[in-house]
Amino acid sequence: MICIPLTTNHIYCQKYIDFMGLELKVPERLVRYVTQRETISIEDVMRDFNVSRITAKNYLSRLARMELVKRIGRGLYQQGKGPTATVDLSPELSKLSKVLREHFRMAELKVWSIGMLADYAHYTVGKDLVFVETDKVLSASIRDALIERGYHAVLRPENRDFREYAYYDWKPVFILERREEYGLVRLGDSFVLTPERIWLDLYYFITRKELSFPPSELGVMFANMLRRDGINFNRLLRYAQRRKLRDEMVIFLYSLKQSSLLSIPDDILVGRKGVLRAIREMVDGARE
Repeated sequence: MICIPLTTNHIYCQKYIDFMGLELKVPERLVRYVTQRETISIEDVMRDFNVSRITAKNYLSRLARMELVKRIGRGLYQQGKGPTATVDLSPELSKLSKVLREHFRMAELKVWSIGMLADYAHYTVGKDLVFVETDKVLSASIRDALIERGYHAVLRPENRDFREYAYYDWKPVFILERREEYGLVRLGDSFVLTPERIWLDLYYFITRKELSFPPSELGVMFANMLRRDGINFNRLLRYAQRRKLRDEMVIFLYSLKQSSLLSIPDDILVGRKGVLRAIREMVDGARE
């Protein structure tokens, strides 16, 4: 039996490669490789191990079944085990992202849309709204390039644009001049926003920009993410802090914890033990 030291407290043994009696033949070098990276994509394995896409996909699928990695998006995995919410780029969104990167090779672009959370929605998302995040230097050029390709590209959208985007006859794309680097995971040569960041940005646009999207549906998305795949609460609250929304998120999580059967960890909401209990007693006293 071959044992591979992963950390000072963890040793991975070759016998676990035989998962449920199958000869999976995951290279030992790949096992070491995934334990040294926060995120791993199919493209990473293809490039660094000189293997085909199907081989790279099979390796990562096997490692996921062995609970050394977990899937967090299309072709994207993260070290560790346990459930986590995932998002995928639709074919149309992938095509748009590819076109922009081909024409603006040096640009720092993030392309995402409301539809990336569609799997967690109660009903099919109606008209999708695409966002392109970039810096001020290229924003106008990106707008012009999108308009040439038939998109209704809006640079620096105002509240009215957020309210009325669903009425556009063209494909709406809002160009945001942002360089926020938190809440991203690498996918090949680009980055994908985490579900927590997308969800919280939608909340921001609903409450600050009058986005035409029902808050109740945002709640449905949150509950489905939590029940089915899990939510990274630390990531959610850290990003909320950067968006200056942390207090609102704490209120939301606390209210949700008191009124539903959803599993909201106590230690996520407060920094010290016993604070939630004290708050509950204070609320009860105020009601009396």
